[in-house]
Amino acid sequence: AKACASIKAHPSCLQCRQPGDGVFLQVYSVLSYNSLHSREQSGQTSVDSSHVHLLHLITVAHMVQILLTSEAAMDQDSGATEEEELTCQLYNTLRKHLGSVLPDVSSGWQLLHRLKVGILPFLRAAALFFHYLNSSVNRLCAAGSGPGQWEVLCSYLSLPSNLLLLYQSHHTLWCRHPVLKQTLQGGQDFIRFPRESNKLIDLPEDYSILINQASSFTCPRSGGDKSRAPTLCLVCGAMLCSQSYCCQVEVDGEDVGACTAHTFTCGAGVGLFLRVRESQVLFVAGKTKGCFYPPPFLDDYGETDQGLKRGNPLHLCLERYRKIERLWRQHGIPEVIGHAQEANQTLVAIDWQHL
Repeated sequence: AKACASIKAHPSCLQCRQPGDGVFLQVYSVLSYNSLHSREQSGQTSVDSSHVHLLHLITVAHMVQILLTSEAAMDQDSGATEEEELTCQLYNTLRKHLGSVLPDVSSGWQLLHRLKVGILPFLRAAALFFHYLNSSVNRLCAAGSGPGQWEVLCSYLSLPSNLLLLYQSHHTLWCRHPVLKQTLQGGQDFIRFPRESNKLIDLPEDYSILINQASSFTCPRSGGDKSRAPTLCLVCGAMLCSQSYCCQVEVDGEDVGACTAHTFTCGAGVGLFLRVRESQVLFVAGKTKGCFYPPPFLDDYGETDQGLKRGNPLHLCLERYRKIERLWRQHGIPEVIGHAQEANQTLVAIDWQHL
């Protein structure tokens, strides 16, 4: 297939995926295939077989990616199975090309375990992609999350249950590409597998710790003056000087406050912050939309104290904080802002870009 040939002909297409995402490469390759190959010329069957071949090729690339980036685990004695032997062969091939960049691992079980845990999310995403691409009724729903999901996913994707067999038919010559070795030796930050879900920062159980932290925060642009509205980013943990003209910066030709500017570098225009001295959560989407949200800190009576008017000791409620985290993970912040502004028109008049 022309698409597969183009990938193999340029090693950088796959070796540079080491810091990237195999799912993106899979979707991009399959959807780009029709621009390289005419369906009218060879029919749908040829297209489907090429999609399978692309999947096989990218699965091998992702297996290599996992072995290159996964953290070492504890050894466990086990009888040498065919899968473990093939995993060791692939890993030793990588060590042969990359030398001392990869550590010596004696356990085939360890390598196989890291490989299966790391590639399972890729198989799930690939199955969902092909399910909606082909719009067919199939056994995908039977995969679930139980012990038999591996066999169901491999069967649906036309993959052998022993994925290491794919390596025998797809030679990974691009593994010896010099840029790959330079990347691993350079000490750069790259994605490791299996990937962990993003999460908000950890907050202290006692709110007074945040109060003390905010009281020592000074405005970075006012020569050591105390910030009037210290605001904590719940995504990265940065403390910002909010609601102040001293820290305004220009974004797309418009002056915006520290929090609004921070959202474009930290959250692609969406941010959630804790206004420490007000005990109030701030949601921001873009330059002109935002709302306030109840904080995850409660007093002994189970009530919030927005504005810190009562002065009762506040403690973290993990259930409330997990709810905020779910909203963020599910990209629900703009929807919450929209509902809040519909219910309270005064929120529309606030100059959110100055926060």
